[in-house]
Amino acid sequence: MKVLFIGGTCIGLNPVTGLTQKDLSKMRFTRCSWKLLFAVVMAIFQSIGTCLCFYRLFRMPSSLSALAFVIFFSTASLTTYSFMWIASKWPALMKELISSKLDEYIDPNVIRKCNIACCGFMGMATMEHVMSIISRIGRILECNGDTGVDVGEVFIKVTSPWLYELDVPYIVGLAVVLQYFNIVATATWNYADIFIVNMSLYLTSILQQINKKIAATASKNYVPASKWGELREDYTRAMNLVKRFDDVLSGIVLISFANDLFFICMQLYNILANNIRTTQVLTKMCPAYENSKFHSMCISTVLFKNYKVSLLLKTRLKFSFSSYTRYYIYPAYLTYSSVYLFVRFLAVALVAARIHSASLVPGPILFAVPATSYCKEVERFQNQVNDGVVVAFSGLHFFYITRDLVLTIAGTIVTYELVLLQFSTDDGKS
Repeated sequence: MKVLFIGGTCIGLNPVTGLTQKDLSKMRFTRCSWKLLFAVVMAIFQSIGTCLCFYRLFRMPSSLSALAFVIFFSTASLTTYSFMWIASKWPALMKELISSKLDEYIDPNVIRKCNIACCGFMGMATMEHVMSIISRIGRILECNGDTGVDVGEVFIKVTSPWLYELDVPYIVGLAVVLQYFNIVATATWNYADIFIVNMSLYLTSILQQINKKIAATASKNYVPASKWGELREDYTRAMNLVKRFDDVLSGIVLISFANDLFFICMQLYNILANNIRTTQVLTKMCPAYENSKFHSMCISTVLFKNYKVSLLLKTRLKFSFSSYTRYYIYPAYLTYSSVYLFVRFLAVALVAARIHSASLVPGPILFAVPATSYCKEVERFQNQVNDGVVVAFSGLHFFYITRDLVLTIAGTIVTYELVLLQFSTDDGKS
């Protein structure tokens, strides 16, 4: 997973030296290193951004956008601080990984799986970020028309309102720095999920290889007790390894889940509360919409009633291709962003839940062991697998990632969506 760790270092995460070494024991956490210094600078900036966003939220308590900026920067800063703490624990964790002596159970295909996961997540995240930029630029052009406004200046002020609403003058150099830090914060926002997925794939592959060996051994008519003892010890070491990884990564898991759920709900709110009525979308895009040139052009009104869609077009008005494109970019971005966030959350939750599922596989296998192979070690193995201890990633032990949790959270999101739909419909009737 060198590529994953080196990529994290480029955005202020994983400040560990020796990441390119084949020997894991050579990894070090050095307090006097440029990696840690870079991470501290990123964390300080993100903390300052969080404080300014809180001040903006205090001034605009009813603004969902202000709350979103607070969650975005606070999540990024907490993630950076958490990875600095993880880096301090990582060398010791790698030594425990070596001492577990589970190399024979490492699936060589896990490298390919991790690379596919990284490429998939990075591709979707890049697409989401690009669509966000295009959407903002389109809305700026739509609102200002031919007024000759500096699009770059307005774009920076729209993406960083927490600073420019404090009457800070626009400076090109500062704008470039802000845009760079925004990109780093966005990458950090996505990196935690990729990291959890890769760690889950690695640990799950070890458990699956142990389960295959247990199944192959249980199919034999006679197995000496010493063999069952070795398998039980291997299983125990794997369980302890999962618990040690959870002790180090549980904070990141909690931050990731809280972040994903908030932004999924926020995007659903944006779609249901705003996108149902086209005029509301345009008014929100352009505060001066009522007096704007764009308002005099046309409105396509979409009426939702009794599951029938009525589209009323004023045919006397004609749109230019650019206006038509900009008009539909924002809804397209909201739709893709919501789908991306939901898919990302499901991928993280389902992949991490496989650790718990894999830990339960040996139970039924051991109960099916032939009488000729049954011994005291098998009984001890059965008791250990079914002792009720949850083996899974957790969010600071507040919850454990299992398939049941995934279903519960998915049901909560659907319920939230239906409630918002009902409120939006009632507001439209009133």
